[in-house]
Amino acid sequence: MTDAEGRITYYNAAAAALWGRRPDLGESKFCGSWKLYWPDGTPLPHDACPMAMALQQKRPIRGMEAVAERPDGTRIVFTPYPTPLFDAAGRLTGAVNMLVISSERRWAEQDTQSLGAIVDSSEDAIISKDLRGIIWSWNAGAERLFGYAKVEVIGKSITLVIPPHLRDEEASILDRLARGERIEHFETTRMRKDGTLMSTSLSISPIRNARGGVVGASTIARDITERKRAELELAEQALQLALAESAALVGSVAYDVESGRMQISAGYAAIHGFPKGTSEIMRGQWEARVHQEDRARLEELRDCVFRSRLNEYSAEYRIVRPGGEVRWIDARLLVSYRDDGHPRRVVGINIDVTERKRAQEHQRALHAELDHRVKNVLATVSTVAARTMDTSSSMHDFVASLDGRIRSMARTHELLSAAQWQGVSVLELVRRELAPYATRGNTEINGPAITLKAEAGQAMGMVLHELATNAAKYGALSTQNGRVSIRWEQRLSGQGRSHLVLEWREVGGPAVVAPQKPGFGTSTIRGLIPYEFGGTVDLAFAPAGVRCRLELAADWLINTGEPLSRLEQGGKNGTFAQSSPRRISQRGK
Repeated sequence: MTDAEGRITYYNAAAAALWGRRPDLGESKFCGSWKLYWPDGTPLPHDACPMAMALQQKRPIRGMEAVAERPDGTRIVFTPYPTPLFDAAGRLTGAVNMLVISSERRWAEQDTQSLGAIVDSSEDAIISKDLRGIIWSWNAGAERLFGYAKVEVIGKSITLVIPPHLRDEEASILDRLARGERIEHFETTRMRKDGTLMSTSLSISPIRNARGGVVGASTIARDITERKRAELELAEQALQLALAESAALVGSVAYDVESGRMQISAGYAAIHGFPKGTSEIMRGQWEARVHQEDRARLEELRDCVFRSRLNEYSAEYRIVRPGGEVRWIDARLLVSYRDDGHPRRVVGINIDVTERKRAQEHQRALHAELDHRVKNVLATVSTVAARTMDTSSSMHDFVASLDGRIRSMARTHELLSAAQWQGVSVLELVRRELAPYATRGNTEINGPAITLKAEAGQAMGMVLHELATNAAKYGALSTQNGRVSIRWEQRLSGQGRSHLVLEWREVGGPAVVAPQKPGFGTSTIRGLIPYEFGGTVDLAFAPAGVRCRLELAADWLINTGEPLSRLEQGGKNGTFAQSSPRRISQRGK
């Protein structure tokens, strides 16, 4: 309260707190305690303050809002209600003033206006609804996102934008909100007005009344369709990379030089035998799997690269997987350095080249084997040529005999090559050696399927060639009525293993006269198998026809010789037809 001159006569504690100080009673110019401003910030003259106006104009002042700055610099917005006081004679005696603070109301209005502006300008959809899902508010972002105008959705159910198969999900969300839960970044699917579906992220908060009860929900919805598509593409690319790594036995790695912490791909983990799903290891774990003979070399190479500040290098080394399996790795690495030259990070790929290494080793072994075989062949040819010359009666005889023997060796070599030097069939050896001389009914072949090792096959081919050549020159194959029978079988030896027994018989040819001096052919028949393979040969020049019995130990056989189909006579020169299920038989035509 003030007197007619504006001097303070009374104030309460609330007034003192409002002014920001306790004024002295009798202090004049009440409004002088503050700096006053109009609401727009323009300074307000003291004589225009509401109290002064009420005293001057002798009337109440209403609806005037002002801003006061306290002595401490803070500002408040207030609305004064000054009313002049008169005595019984009608004379002005002072005034009483009630001040209503409107700062919080104005700030709340400003906040509401600011919030409304933010909501309307947001790119996200901001929606409020009650606990039944009835829409209360719908901002411009919601209009853009879902395609519905505000007037189309206010007062309607939120199920407008929810696919039918997800409406149970919405009921669950409302139940959680009713319990006061807040839902953050919930990813689901929502539906636009045109029916298209989109991946959506929802953040939902409960709306409470003045008593704290939940009455609704505020939802922020964001379209994440492109993000989900990008995530799917990245996931597919990662899967494709993992498949490619698995198929190509390639893995990627990156590690910090100082900490030794390594990030590895699924392919890297698979190559090195780390558990599926391993994405990080320490360098010591990798080093523990490096073959102990390669560790020092790798460390020396790495130190040299770092000292020389090389940006890339490669190395081949072995690892030992769990269980003891040794694999070869081709590592190709890039190095980055700090400004002070110290190595900072190494990234690269590891390629499992075990199969390539094995192929190289196999190739070297093949080359060595080929060299060995070529030397053996040349040595054999040289021996055959020399012995053939020693036993030939003329140059023509020498050339013909040597040519036949070399051709025989070539036929056996052809059979072995076709079988990749894994062995040769007795049947094929016999057939090929008899083929040049076989006519209608002059040969008979009978025996089970037996495969000889390569070395024994070469020797057997030479023996059969000499028998066939001798029969063609002097024996049963030299006449029209002569006949040659070749039979073989497997018999159990004393050690319980089946050895090969082959019998050669000639009938119907000229009377046989035993040679007085054994030639190269006879020496080959009698000596090659016993000398080279520990077998036995019984060659007899009986008057009725040559007979030869040959036995070869089981060590030189590959299969067990289970008898196959019997093949009876058919077409010309070595054509077979199936008959008995036990043996192979052929008769020359």
